[in-house]
Amino acid sequence: MLSDKGINSNKSVARMDDNTTHMDDASACMSNENTASEMPLLASGRKKRWSLGSLFFSLFFFVPLIMSRPLPIETWLLQTLGYVSFVILYIKAINQPVKVLPAFLLVMFLLSVACSFQNPGGATIIGFIAFIVGYYNSLKTGLISIGIMMIVLFTLNITMFENAHFLLGASIINSLVLFGFGVMERKETLHGLKEGQQAKALRVLSAIAERERIGRDLHDVAGHALSSISLKAQLADKLISKNRIADAHLEVKALAQLSQALLSDIRQTVSGIKQLSLGDEVAKDKALLEENGFNVTTEIEGGAVARLNAKQESQLALIIKELTTNTLRYSKGNTVSLRLDVNRETVKMTYKDHGVVENSALIKEGNGLMGIRERAMSIHANLDLSLVPHPTAIVQLDLDQTSSIKAVR
Repeated sequence: MLSDKGINSNKSVARMDDNTTHMDDASACMSNENTASEMPLLASGRKKRWSLGSLFFSLFFFVPLIMSRPLPIETWLLQTLGYVSFVILYIKAINQPVKVLPAFLLVMFLLSVACSFQNPGGATIIGFIAFIVGYYNSLKTGLISIGIMMIVLFTLNITMFENAHFLLGASIINSLVLFGFGVMERKETLHGLKEGQQAKALRVLSAIAERERIGRDLHDVAGHALSSISLKAQLADKLISKNRIADAHLEVKALAQLSQALLSDIRQTVSGIKQLSLGDEVAKDKALLEENGFNVTTEIEGGAVARLNAKQESQLALIIKELTTNTLRYSKGNTVSLRLDVNRETVKMTYKDHGVVENSALIKEGNGLMGIRERAMSIHANLDLSLVPHPTAIVQLDLDQTSSIKAVR
């Protein structure tokens, strides 16, 4: 027979093996996601604003036309039509998945070459193609693509453009510069994706560790008590069969006491589950909004979170989470502000979506807003929801100084 010490040692080794397996699984999951994940579209999140705003520089396309001698109206019409067509193709291209992108880039390149027959400014818009190539492709593939473009332009420069060296030189410089910007944006994006995957893996490991801790605590609390309850139930049954009713009643009373004690111990164990952090939720929601193109400002007054007890902090975090979800689903704006103010008697949270509601009369409260009201009521907070002029939620907590101050962590 094995000793208790040997059994405990074996359990510890098994537990270490389980944790190692969980870490390996999380790492493998992260690696697979990194391999399979695609680059975010240039028209998604914060990239959309830069991708569209950079079109301002494409207006240099018209500079050679303006500086030239008076040109026929037909030339202006054809060049304007070519430019507008390129802009439309560019906007469509940054919204396309990688697998269909080469067809768009080829048409854009041919269009820029066609415009160059009358306008050296075609070199300007070739750079936008180079930026897209640098962002979506590896450095090697991108350089090969740019090299092919330059060979085509060099050939045209010799055979058809009558040695228009300005067009070739401007195309090379513009393409290489914007290609470099595309490569840097790609590296920054991949770095952000990698950090996000690592954070996700850490959250998975943290959740696994928390579940194991709860499981161990519940096992330790309930195991002995349930064994005692089982033994006393069997003893009471035997006493009844022997007609020793008084003794059986004593065992039944002991059963009730054991059950109450077990229930109390389980409640204490469950109350030790990690509470939702308000700071973590605010940071997560802010990042999510910014990824979807919102400008987010947060002002959390020092000491405000410390004045909340565990339940207040968790419920307030869940309210902010639901408000963020509503913003992502329904907002007509692109700016969100969040404030958390504190004084001696109150903590006030103000969440404001700076979008405009066109017809507030048609809006009905769904499960999300009803859930926000219920969470506010559960912590005895005053809730003020308004839609005009901007969707705003104000949650005000009246603090009990004797019970709301949390212990120092």
